[in-house]
Parts: sequence; C-alpha cells; structure tokens
Amino acid sequence: MNRSTSFAAALAVLAATGLAGCGDAAKKSGASTASGAASTDTTLNLAFQADMSSLDPDIYYDVEGDVVMLSVYEGLVKYKADSTEIEGALAESWEVSEDGQTYTFKLHDGVKFHDGTAMTSKSVKASIERRQAVKGGSGYMVADVDKITTPDDLTVVIHLGKPVDAFLDNLAGIWGPKVIGPEALVDNAAGDHGQKYLGTHTDGTGPYELTAFNRGTEYTLKANPAYWGSKPAYTDLSIKIVPDVSAQRLQLKEGSLDGILHSYTPSDIAAAQKDPALQVVEKPSFAKTVLYVNTSRPSTDSVEERKAIAASLDLPGMVSQVYGSTATPAKGPYPEGMIDGQPALDYGTTPKTAKVASGKLTLAYGPDAGGALARVAGLIQIQLEKLGYDVTLKAVQLPDTFDYKNDPEKAPDLLLLSPVPDAAHPDSWAQPFWTSKGGINAFGNPDTVLDGLVTKAQAASGEAADDAYKAVGQRVVGEASMLFIADVKDTFVMKKGITGFVGAPAYEWFLQPSALKPPAGE
Repeated sequence: MNRSTSFAAALAVLAATGLAGCGDAAKKSGASTASGAASTDTTLNLAFQADMSSLDPDIYYDVEGDVVMLSVYEGLVKYKADSTEIEGALAESWEVSEDGQTYTFKLHDGVKFHDGTAMTSKSVKASIERRQAVKGGSGYMVADVDKITTPDDLTVVIHLGKPVDAFLDNLAGIWGPKVIGPEALVDNAAGDHGQKYLGTHTDGTGPYELTAFNRGTEYTLKANPAYWGSKPAYTDLSIKIVPDVSAQRLQLKEGSLDGILHSYTPSDIAAAQKDPALQVVEKPSFAKTVLYVNTSRPSTDSVEERKAIAASLDLPGMVSQVYGSTATPAKGPYPEGMIDGQPALDYGTTPKTAKVASGKLTLAYGPDAGGALARVAGLIQIQLEKLGYDVTLKAVQLPDTFDYKNDPEKAPDLLLLSPVPDAAHPDSWAQPFWTSKGGINAFGNPDTVLDGLVTKAQAASGEAADDAYKAVGQRVVGEASMLFIADVKDTFVMKKGITGFVGAPAYEWFLQPSALKPPAGE
C-alpha cells in the first residue's frame, strides 16, 4: 500500500493559500459558469481553503474536496452514517466466497450517469480496470483484482488473486474506486483513459452533478434530477475558494456562507457555541496527531530514550490546552474506533530522566491552517526540556517530509503531523505508517519484526485479523517509534437550523450535502 500521495495532499491543503485561476471548465457544453445563480433558500454555501488538485476520482487524493467527490460519484459500497460498518451504495447486495477471493455484487436497477446513460456491470468493470491502468496513488486498492466478469447487466463478479481482508473497506473509502460513465471513459478517452477530461469534468451517478469548476474562485453543483436515491433538499451547492479561515468566519457571520468545514480554533469554537445564529457540529474522525521518532538519530536510537520521551508527554494537558473539545487524548496507536481493545498508552505515568548522547533534539512540525501543530510542538518542547534535552523547533512543508526516509540522518529527530488513513480497516493505518516500506513511514524506520506481524495480519480474517493487528499495535507501542498525541474530531460550524448532519469517521471533513435540510421556513 502506498498512500504518500494522499497524505501529502491532505495536509498540503491545510497550508495552501489558494491556487491561481486557470480558466472555467463546465461539465457539459452549455453548463453555466456563473456564480450564485440559485435562490439562497435552496443553495448550500460552503468554502474550501484551496482548490482540489483534480476531479479525476482515480487521481484525486486530497481531503479538501471530499464534499465534491462523494456528492458526484458513488462506489459499490460505502460506510453507514456515523459508522465504520459497510453498506451497499450502487450495489444493493453482495456475497463473498469462502476462500475470500471472489466478490459477487448485485447492482441497483435504474441507475443513470449524469450524461443520461444507464449504469451497468460493464460500467463497474470499466471503472475498476481504468483505475488499474491509470496507476494513481489509490491504485493499490484494486492491485489484487485478477479478473472481473459481468454475467448480466446487474451482476459484477470481482476475482482477487489472493484474499484481502481490507478489500471491502478499500471500496468503501473516500478514495475507493468510483463508477465513472461513458462520457468520460469512451467519448473523451483521448488515449489517456480520459485523464485530461476528468481533471476538470465529472460523469458520476451521485445526487449532485458538477455545473462549474472555476479554479481559485468557485465550484457549483446542482441536484441530479434523475438520481436513483433520495432527492436532496438543497438543490444547489456553491463552494467558494476562500484560503483564509478568518475570511470564512466573516462570510459565515454575514450570511454568505452556511458553514465552515474545518480549522476553527478552540476559542473560535467557544465563541460560535455562544452565537445564537450558529451551531457547532462534532463528528468522530480518524484524524490523529502523531509524533514520528527518527530511530536513526543518536538521541532517539534506543528504546529507552524513546520511552523516556513518551513518558514525559502530558496528553490530557496538551490536548485540553490546544484542542479544547475538538480532540481527545490518544488512548492507543490506532485512531479511536478503528479497532476494539487496542493496546493502551502509558504516557506521562512514569517520569524518567533521559540520558542522551548529544542532549539536542530537532522537533519539526507540519503545516495546518488552525496552527494546532505549532502549539502542540511548543508544549512538547517544554516537556522535553524538563528532561534535559535542548530542543529546537522547526516548521516544515509537506514535500520536505517525504524526502526524510531517503536520508534519515539529515532528517529531524522528531516530526509532528496529523495524518488520516484511507479507510476504516486497521491495515489502512498499520501498513503505510508503520512498515519499513510504508508510504507514510516518514523516517523509513526499519523493523523487520513489525513487518512480519503486518504480513501475518494481512493474511488473516475475522477475529484472527483483529488479534493480529492488535499485536502490530503492541509492537509499535513497545518500540515507541511513533508516539500518539490526540484523536481529532471533525468539527463543523454551521448556520443555526440546518439539520440532517451525516458523516463517517473514515470520511474526513465530510458532511453529506444531500442529507442536509435548510432551516425551517427557508
């Protein structure tokens, strides 16, 4: 699994100041690119801090654009509301063979793409094969698909080359395979599998269809009149590009925005909770603030030193001071709610005196719009200096962090980031973050024992898999090669009276627009 592209995009979005406009791109010929055409009582007005990198569902690996991607496109399955349980989306049912290698999906009848053509099993087959061919960052999700057959228009059979316990979770995730229509895959294929076309256009089956994609300015979507599911109460979506969260707050106060999706500080949250015109909505999330430890550096190359650092961390104090109600102290190595009975952390319970070779540590922290990582880093600095370390703080950008594993000797001793996994399955966290070849193992810390435990877990299923992933987590806690600070909630500040909030822990910064209802009387 390689999720480095996703993680880079997810956090780079937080630091972005907006992309330069590069012209208008409407989904269909004749689609309006005008701003604010719809009546406000049926238009949901939101904002992104930065542009989406691409509208192509096999290239898209951001977080900021999840509202667009999950409103326009659908996959075979999805996560239930506020849950990690999987339910049908375009598939009304499915069966898995006893050997775990064959998945048979029965599709909903009467589903149409935005271009008006019928969705069939051949559409699913073409979409999955396209993801394999494009080889984007999310291509690993279908890498073990060996063959796809279509016995009839409403039956698709996916044959895997080996059992993959996380397969359904990969299909259900934000970045899981989406079913794409023939307007993109046939009419506009252009020899590149439609990549150029899908970069600025869409052709999905979702409750909304894109009507304008104006980089640096605004995206607009309109309810799909032929949608096979429940019809949205908000008939139009307007998503403006507003890089500064302070400007977003002003627009929310003035009424030109209906909600803000992230980056409110605890003090701003407290103010919003007292504002009679606003409401604060909190949803569980798999975002987790973590402290990577470079095991190749002299000051952090021994387990004893790393455990001394862990023991110094006052998680309740840090989380309360920096995040307020928007996060909870980490209880284990996995995101809270991903796995039951995960190994417990004992940070801050056994203060120790560190004996270090150099006495110096460099603590780097990544970007985020709300400034939480910088504040957490400052508190960790204070705690480590009580142990006798001389700690230097360093702000870094995301591209820098992906070079560290190539030369860990030149990397910092510690790195503070807030990553998110691709899906709700524990392998989406364990493999990319902890294995020696994992795409998000920032320092490339080698641990052959842990690699073996992950391989064993990947080959298991059911309760055996749960136990195996717990053993993986216990290894990480015991080696203290990554330390865990906070489980960060999705926190939305919305106009008072809006109802119908639906999310899922594995869907970052996402409230389903099609489920929302305007305030009474609008």
